[in-house]
Amino acid sequence: MAALLKATREAVAAAVATKFPLDELLGPELSRLISVSNSIVKRHGLLLERAIIEALEASGRFQVLHNPVIPITAASDSLVASNSPEALARIALRYDTPAIRSVTHDIVVIDLEAAWAGAYQIKRGGGDMGPRLRKPLERDLAAVRLLLRAYLRDQGYSAVDVVTTAAIDYLGSAGLPDHLTVLGSELDEHFGVPVVSTIEQMTGHLRAELHKAVPDLLRPLLAALEMQAAPTGPRQKAGTKESAGEELVGPPDFLADDPVDFPARPVGPGPRHAPHLLVVPRPPERPAGGPLF
Repeated sequence: MAALLKATREAVAAAVATKFPLDELLGPELSRLISVSNSIVKRHGLLLERAIIEALEASGRFQVLHNPVIPITAASDSLVASNSPEALARIALRYDTPAIRSVTHDIVVIDLEAAWAGAYQIKRGGGDMGPRLRKPLERDLAAVRLLLRAYLRDQGYSAVDVVTTAAIDYLGSAGLPDHLTVLGSELDEHFGVPVVSTIEQMTGHLRAELHKAVPDLLRPLLAALEMQAAPTGPRQKAGTKESAGEELVGPPDFLADDPVDFPARPVGPGPRHAPHLLVVPRPPERPAGGPLF
């Protein structure tokens, strides 16, 4: 546990020491506060992995392979693409054809006494992964399960007979289907040994280290906000004593005795009125007849 807690301190120190790109919208102070906080959140995901490994190994029950690279064959990919999860659960493959790709799993947990093994990808689960990331992960988990027993037998674990694969979704918001998910609250029951307490201790220590760093991150931001909120002082008018060498001029005569109450805002012409009809007198009619002169 001491090494894990040391890793939390180092994670915060590394995040604080990192120079992050400036977000022009947020400004340097707020941009740095958010960047450091986001970096520590991401590092929490890596520390989750370490905490789970430490708890499982400390139980004395499991062997844990960290980041094993598992070959995937064309047959496994084809079966995953054309079968339901229920049908795939009854299938196990051998490595009788060449691998076409590989998957690096976060951990493979082995219980030799129970002849059991599980391959897990560990996700912090603070938000939905979205289909672009979720679909490939679902495919990889299904393909690895088909080949996991054969892979482990090639690694010398010939006693393993029962296998499973899943994503550990610690916070529960990754959006993976239930049949491929182990939630953080289910870890103790799933593995049959205490795991959550180690994670919670690590998380609490990481939070405390972050809180120690926050005042130094907030101080420049608060100073910048106070500077923006400070009053700029009254503007000098063109006829004040501070206008060096200028004579003060009193108000014009028509304002001195009876000042006009000027409106605070400019006033427009008001609503348009219907134009008045202009009456043009008709010229007198010309006599129809009579002498011209």
